[in-house]
Amino acid sequence: MNRRLGVFLFAAMLTSFSVPIWAQDSDSIADVRCVVIALKLAATPTATQQSAGMMAFLYYIGRLEGRVPSLDLEDLIVRELSTMTAADYRSEAQRCGGNLTLKGQEITKIGADLVKRGQKMQDQATAPPKS
Repeated sequence: MNRRLGVFLFAAMLTSFSVPIWAQDSDSIADVRCVVIALKLAATPTATQQSAGMMAFLYYIGRLEGRVPSLDLEDLIVRELSTMTAADYRSEAQRCGGNLTLKGQEITKIGADLVKRGQKMQDQATAPPKS
């Protein structure tokens, strides 16, 4: 085996170990792709898009941190940035945005439910005592 091929194989082997196996799960990769989309959105000149991008960034970072606290996020972001095509950006933006919309609706419902519960608790606390 020639020396260049040996060095290449050794480098490829090291590269395969640089991203831990758990980082390869599809949920983590999908969330890393959403982080990439969020970063691109946060870098736009429009304040509304920047804000949405930062909220999405924090949401997906939180998901990743909760799932795999020691994840080498920087390397994964760079790897996904280097492999994503324009079509990937469009489809991932749609998928990630859809996930955020669903989560937003869930949070809104929780907020409304908490307001109702709080009102009920307040009504019970201020109700005249039963005799």
